[in-house]
Amino acid sequence: MKWAYGIRRKISAALLLSAIFVLLFIKNTLDSKHVTSLGSSFSSVYEDRLVVESYIYRMSEHLFRKKILIDTCADVPTAGIVEPLISKYNSTINEIIAEYEDTRLTEEEELYFERFKENITRLADLEAAFFKTMREGGDLRAARVHINTQFNQASQNLDELSAIQLSEGKALNEQSQKIVADSSLLTQFEIGIIVAIGLMILVLVFESSAIFGRTPQRESLN
Repeated sequence: MKWAYGIRRKISAALLLSAIFVLLFIKNTLDSKHVTSLGSSFSSVYEDRLVVESYIYRMSEHLFRKKILIDTCADVPTAGIVEPLISKYNSTINEIIAEYEDTRLTEEEELYFERFKENITRLADLEAAFFKTMREGGDLRAARVHINTQFNQASQNLDELSAIQLSEGKALNEQSQKIVADSSLLTQFEIGIIVAIGLMILVLVFESSAIFGRTPQRESLN
């Protein structure tokens, strides 16, 4: 029966078209998730790594300038000029620390960051003791040794924090490349499935045309 055969072919074509629709819907959903993940990765690279690296650089610069001021401060008149500058650098460093704390920290990064904050607090106390000793005419050698020790520890912690930014940035880059590769693979798979389904639909169309195009031959009358 031709009408039954036609209905079966229409149902098959409808199922194939439905499969294409479902495939496209799933692909678009996955693409949307990939775009969101890529956006999150790029945002993290900028906000949590590049910006943080600038914080580390600025704090390191302020620390170095403080050390130069302490090393060159040798008398009370000079201390009257140097001490307010040291205080200003400390305020700036504390402001940068507050900005740093608003970023996303890894467990390892948080460890070195807490150590660095302790270094800054101890440095501020040692600097205050240094200027007090100077005004009182005491021996500054021991004070300078303690300050240099804390400065070196703070610099080392900043180096560790900087290394973490590089490592995390590399990991985010690899994650982004994996997302792009997965999306490309899905696209190729989607194209392959659509081509296969398209060929199946063409086969159905040609078969239907062949069957319904046949006309019964009339028997010759003698």
